[in-house]
Amino acid sequence: MMLSNKIWSSSRFLYGSVILLVSSVLLKLWLFESMVKFVIRDQTALRKRNQVREVYLKIPFPLNFKLYFFNVTNPEEIQTGSKPKLKEVGPFWYDEIKEKVQIIDNDTEDSLTYTPYDLFEYNQNKSNQLREDDYVTIIHPAIVGMVNLVLRDSPVFLSIVSKAIPSIFNNPQTIFLTAKVKDILFDGVELNCLGKDFGTTAVCSQMKSQIPGLKFKKDNENIFLFSLLGSRNGTLTRRLKVHRGIAHAKDLGRLVELDGKKEINIWRQAECNRFHGTDGWIFPALSTPEEGLPSFSTDLCRSVNLRYINDTVLKKIPVRIYETDLGDQMTDENEKCYCRSADSCLKKGVFDLSKCMGVPIYATLPHFLRTDPSYINLVDGLAPSELLHAIRVYFEPMTGTPLFAAKRMQFNLDLKPTNKIPLFSHLPTALFPMFWLEESVDLDGYLLKKVQTVFLLLHAVDIIQYLMIVIGCGCVTISMYFRLKNRKSVTITPATGSKKSAPPKPIDEMDVSHLSIAGILGDRPQKKAVVSQVMSGHEFDKY
Repeated sequence: MMLSNKIWSSSRFLYGSVILLVSSVLLKLWLFESMVKFVIRDQTALRKRNQVREVYLKIPFPLNFKLYFFNVTNPEEIQTGSKPKLKEVGPFWYDEIKEKVQIIDNDTEDSLTYTPYDLFEYNQNKSNQLREDDYVTIIHPAIVGMVNLVLRDSPVFLSIVSKAIPSIFNNPQTIFLTAKVKDILFDGVELNCLGKDFGTTAVCSQMKSQIPGLKFKKDNENIFLFSLLGSRNGTLTRRLKVHRGIAHAKDLGRLVELDGKKEINIWRQAECNRFHGTDGWIFPALSTPEEGLPSFSTDLCRSVNLRYINDTVLKKIPVRIYETDLGDQMTDENEKCYCRSADSCLKKGVFDLSKCMGVPIYATLPHFLRTDPSYINLVDGLAPSELLHAIRVYFEPMTGTPLFAAKRMQFNLDLKPTNKIPLFSHLPTALFPMFWLEESVDLDGYLLKKVQTVFLLLHAVDIIQYLMIVIGCGCVTISMYFRLKNRKSVTITPATGSKKSAPPKPIDEMDVSHLSIAGILGDRPQKKAVVSQVMSGHEFDKY
């Protein structure tokens, strides 16, 4: 009986150990991962109860908006054909406050519609000794942009533009503008359209209809205020509709409509007019490196895809590095649809913004990083750096959180001589940089701690799971050992207890009355028999 109890106990211990081990392995390999994915997808969707929606609609901290000017150090020499010499001045640091307003939810479409609202505030502390009132000298975007537009689209009107330039720009001696930083960026540089001559009236009318965000002086609407970023500051821009990612997690943030249209109508091929990816401010969680980070840029009027580069660790969190550039229209068939015409594709790393912005400006990476070498050879003072000038995102893929993201872009004007305008008759040929900007987000504070806490909890649970597996293996081993040991051991237990037995009676006094021998004698009366003689060995055996 004791042997059976021990075997039964060891069997129960073995079965419990096996259950612990199997459940621990299943929890590690499948159950826990499935639960984590479910929770992440639920919490990262743009539900009204989720904190990620609050952050998406209004970023709780200002973005870093840094601007660098290419100050021209030899403007007079350039007028006579010398190579441009540039000196970078910056950063002029602004706090960019971003918010999405006029929110509309559509439960049937699982969509959210909004209008972006941006506000820029100068940050003197981070700008150090640089001030908004500092003067810089840059290529004049209004003069050169206007001439380039007419030269490209309507060269027969160059003579009219030539007569209008002295009136509108106060008899300029060079094609360069020297003005305060705040006027160039936001407040506006004055353009005098008071002249009544045909050339001034025609050119001013054209500028009024084509230059985005053009403002007017309060006391006189015939004096225009031209700025580079004034149209973005404190104004409502284009209206976007995105998926909320509640019904389908992979659709989170995917752009559905722009200004009520399901695609744009700018580029030569239909594929380039379609929206691919998100609005650029949110990405689905649990993405793979192969998927990249596709988004549609309203600044470029095109889709871009940040490509996976490698893995690294940032702020104690494992992240992926993604990068992108402006492609190569000369060699990449997927980029040829962005050429202005089939025979006017640009060299590597340059993108024409005229169809998107309405003005003949060209975008590149800062300092002509990753562009054709011919561009940087035409100017002095540039030093491209992968670390400082690349478009880069450090992305945590499990929660879909960018720990650091920097969008960097340089804006340039095409410079070429033309004899029909005196100011342009002796100019060199170059793609002339004006300025470059960096719009970046560096996750910090309680949002960073939230992500770090998630990883600490996951790490703790991971350790517990491994401990459970180790404990399960140990319990199985121990139970097997005792089970085998119990089966090999044998214990004999007396049937009548531990009392001493009485000594046997002599044979001659043996009571044989119990031998009623029911089967032999039947029911005859039993008599007590006593063996009085000593039996021989043979007779005893018979008995």
